[in-house]
Amino acid sequence: MLKLGQQIGSKNQIKCLQLLVKLHTRIVELPMGKVKGRQQRSINKNDYYSFEGIPYGKPPLGELRFQAPQLAEPWVGKELNCQQERCRPVQMEGSSDSVLGNEDCLHLNVYTKKFDSEKPLPVIVYIYGGAFRTGGATKFKYGPDFLMREDIVYVLFNYRLCALGFLRLPSAETCVPGNAGLLDQLMALRWIKNNICYFNGDPDNITLMGTSAGAASVHFMMCLPQAKDLFHKAIMMSGTILSPWAQASELGDLFCRLAHSTGYKGDLTETAILKYLRELPADQLVQHDLYGPYERCFGHLHPFVPGVESTGGGLVQHSYLQLMRQAWSTQIPLLLGGTSFEGLVMYPHCKLCNGYMLDLIKQQPALVLPYELYQSLSQRDRNERAKELIHFHYGPRNIDKNNVTQLLDLFSYKLFWHGLHRVVCSRLVHAEAATYLYRFDFDSPSHNLMREKLCGDDIKRGVCHADDLGYIFPRQNQLITDSDEHLTMHRMIGILTTFARTGDPNCDETHPEVWIPLDQKEPFKVMNIGHDVEFQTQMERDGLKIWNKIYDNDSNLLFGG
Repeated sequence: MLKLGQQIGSKNQIKCLQLLVKLHTRIVELPMGKVKGRQQRSINKNDYYSFEGIPYGKPPLGELRFQAPQLAEPWVGKELNCQQERCRPVQMEGSSDSVLGNEDCLHLNVYTKKFDSEKPLPVIVYIYGGAFRTGGATKFKYGPDFLMREDIVYVLFNYRLCALGFLRLPSAETCVPGNAGLLDQLMALRWIKNNICYFNGDPDNITLMGTSAGAASVHFMMCLPQAKDLFHKAIMMSGTILSPWAQASELGDLFCRLAHSTGYKGDLTETAILKYLRELPADQLVQHDLYGPYERCFGHLHPFVPGVESTGGGLVQHSYLQLMRQAWSTQIPLLLGGTSFEGLVMYPHCKLCNGYMLDLIKQQPALVLPYELYQSLSQRDRNERAKELIHFHYGPRNIDKNNVTQLLDLFSYKLFWHGLHRVVCSRLVHAEAATYLYRFDFDSPSHNLMREKLCGDDIKRGVCHADDLGYIFPRQNQLITDSDEHLTMHRMIGILTTFARTGDPNCDETHPEVWIPLDQKEPFKVMNIGHDVEFQTQMERDGLKIWNKIYDNDSNLLFGG
């Protein structure tokens, strides 16, 4: 009798658990099939729904490797379990030099605050950074917890990286023009535009946001006519298409160099090399270091990045300056900016080989110039303009290993801030919609996680590239309630979600400061986000004027006129 009672009790417990699971799951019916998500609670006690690992493209395997993506096969009549995120794209794991990820990576995650609102919710789509070599749609780095404070829909998607996403072959016959990773992004944006309404998202109020390579990707989408009307506002954080790491210094023979670095000894024809690369294990396509200190002096960090395609009919057909001049996005508001010491991200490169990169710049000072000027100027003009930059950044000091901070300051401009300023100049000439500029300057002793990771105890102050992400997405150390870090998180969430909702970043968290859009009379007005927020003249103004001067203040050279 006791045994029978235990069995009945056990069955009731199972039924209760099944009911509980059912109450905490949610099924959404899409045109391509059903997806099952689940209700979750953020670390700040906000409930939301998550749908992770939804396929938007076919697995780019076999003959589809290096090719433009194809739409995912529908699963009509089936229910796809989307309660767990899928693998990241294949990539080198930076800290261990191991390879992780999967080629079957064209998936996206949707997080929605609620399904029962009076109006559809504004949508934020985030493109991750990582120099087009690392990254992925993962909650570990880009989770929704902080953003779910507000009534929004948040979307993350994977795109292919490194050679798998950006290998190009010169001839049209191979059908590998490059930029497959950008085509992944375009396909994901179309999917979101067409399907976000099923998650209570507003398809007519989509904000595209990205950091670093993600910001450069946002900029590409703002310029490419194929992305027209797929989003309605843009946020570019610490990156543009003019950033040197978003441009390859050489294109023609990279596919040969990649093949030879993996042991290829066959015919030097494109067809033979392509066949070989398609049959290689994916990890061998990302385990290489084809660039060295010379390229890194120019800010060219990795070879496989977006680029102008040499064959007709491709995605990127014009120079980046021409793309900016012809951008469709002049009608949409833009929020852009960076951190106050972006160049700290280059500290590990400066330490490599006992500081060889500093020795190289000391021997050849013209390497401080932007690559496009280095290529086009005479030796005399190179030296004169390099002298101007070195005088501004070093003053009376010499270029040596004891003055690495000055070189890192130069890299702040070269890799990030001058490109951002050139975008501002372009927008002020061509755009009709508002452009807002921010500068993230919150220097935390405990939560500037990128600086801590890259600089360790060598450099204890300064707001490094991507240090702002710890105040948008939760990281391993929790933010203490009522701390300055906690306040900064709320400021960033307020700014970003208010801009996504209205196209204007002025919010309760920036009050009483008034954030005014840039104009040609005041192109250096910035909202400085430090321990306080202050609308002020940008600290980098004088340096940016020097960098403009080495381009002869020529609008055609700076931003395409």
